[in-house]
Amino acid sequence: MTSLIIITLRRAGLLKGTLEALGRQTRPIDEIVVVDNGPEADTEAVVRAYGARYVAEPRRGYGRARNRGLAEARGDVLYFLDDDCVAEPDWAAVLWNADADFAGGSRVSGRTGLAARLEYLSTDGPVLAPGLPAGSPEHLSTSNLIFRRAAAEKIGAFDERLTMCEDRDWTARARAAGFRLRFEPRARVTHYSSVLRMRDYFARMRHYGLGTSQYFAQRPDEGLARLFPRNPALRLLLLPALAAAGTGYLVLRNLPQHWDAIPLSPLLFPGQLAWHWGGYQAMLRYNSRQ
Repeated sequence: MTSLIIITLRRAGLLKGTLEALGRQTRPIDEIVVVDNGPEADTEAVVRAYGARYVAEPRRGYGRARNRGLAEARGDVLYFLDDDCVAEPDWAAVLWNADADFAGGSRVSGRTGLAARLEYLSTDGPVLAPGLPAGSPEHLSTSNLIFRRAAAEKIGAFDERLTMCEDRDWTARARAAGFRLRFEPRARVTHYSSVLRMRDYFARMRHYGLGTSQYFAQRPDEGLARLFPRNPALRLLLLPALAAAGTGYLVLRNLPQHWDAIPLSPLLFPGQLAWHWGGYQAMLRYNSRQ
């Protein structure tokens, strides 16, 4: 039996598109479980209209919602898909045939605005581009993932302390435990970002900086973690330099798939300022708890 888990929060309109596309899969999924992380009537109505199973989880947080989905799903083979992603008709079939313990697919943006493009270039879009070759990554995203329940049980639960990057942590733990991870670009979804204006972009970057910096503080063994000071004062002092380095990193990471990262780099830089401001705030919180 196969189960697909979607976590959602007050995005009934986007969720409708996600569920509609799942009805066109060439390999049907036996069960769709939608975990509503901010229970509301509109979301429940959409879920039930498409024949999916509605689960209310009022305890907020990605980790809590994903753990609830794992507990509720009945399948031996499990998929994760985000509520703002529309899967291609062969998505489930391509992931099913991937030769790995955990397999994740590619993602393209369904938005054409400047703010959404900047977000795509600034987050994990470049490492999920469909033009990239298949391979064995360090971690995978739950926006597009398949795995077996038996493997998930050996890894344990998602870390509910993390604001975000809980999927990065979870799949990195799977790799460390000896499970095979595979990036399969042919398993494609289209992402409909909620970032529509520049202020949305800057707010999202601050949020990502806060959550990712919290993750790096808890996982100092990761290579990138060594680049970010844990001392809040030093983090603030180095903020412009960190933002400049981050912009250069983004440009290089996007090449050669996305050449527009070069002319857009002047706008990526203030986004990186917002990202590292979030990182500074994360270190204030982190050090206050130590």
